[in-house]
Amino acid sequence: MKAKAAYIKAPWQCELREVELPDEPPAGWVLLRIEACGVCGTDLTTAAAKAEDWQPVGHEIAGVIEKLGPEVHGLEPGQSVALESSSYCGQCERCRNGRPDLCRGGAPNFWSQPAMGFSDFMLTPACCAVPYEGLTPEVACMAEPHGVAYDTVKTADIQMGDRVCLVGPGPIGLAAAALAIHRGAARVLCIGKSANRKRLEFAAELGAETLTCDGPLEELADLHEQFDHVLMTAPTRFIVPALAFLAYGGEMTYIGIGPETGTISFDANKFHFRKL
Repeated sequence: MKAKAAYIKAPWQCELREVELPDEPPAGWVLLRIEACGVCGTDLTTAAAKAEDWQPVGHEIAGVIEKLGPEVHGLEPGQSVALESSSYCGQCERCRNGRPDLCRGGAPNFWSQPAMGFSDFMLTPACCAVPYEGLTPEVACMAEPHGVAYDTVKTADIQMGDRVCLVGPGPIGLAAAALAIHRGAARVLCIGKSANRKRLEFAAELGAETLTCDGPLEELADLHEQFDHVLMTAPTRFIVPALAFLAYGGEMTYIGIGPETGTISFDANKFHFRKL
């Protein structure tokens, strides 16, 4: 069968292609009709600079199962599903030690397929398809970035009574703020730019404090040493000034990627003596 799929190439090129998909999914796979797909920051980075050759795009996906391949169990045609961007092998040392989130053992995924989220149809391993009910596709496709937010908060191990500062109230940051509040943080402050006013308003609706900052973070001296955790979902250049927000023994948890350099430098002695 034929499907239309979006392909990108740096810098900022996009084209719609007609690609060939098998009429029947292979064993362990399903054919998905796409209903919604989110735009990830990594998609923008890839389109800006990383995609030297044409490649399909889109991994924040919700759709409806059209066909099942052989050996697929627990799914049915017509089911609405959101996709995990990859699963886990179940055989490697990390999987066997209860850390499938760190699997590097050739986990099943859809990244090598000719059509991905910005297409009308695509193939995906059945183990990546998670059924859902009661959500619109536009909301369900946010499961993937919200999973990143969950991983961020879980890695930070935020506890009841902690003081949390979040820098970068994008979709992942806002979800992390909501999860930090849910875990019982005593204070959650979201810092963003005035251009992101709507996002800050949404953070306030979630129950967070908000602060607009269009200048350098170094100017926010009142926040120095005030937080047990800084959750950083902004570009790398904000990491170093935000370290000053951490109280003695505080922790920064970072998730982010961008077209700028990923290299930073900081005073390792301060890092050591403040037990960051």
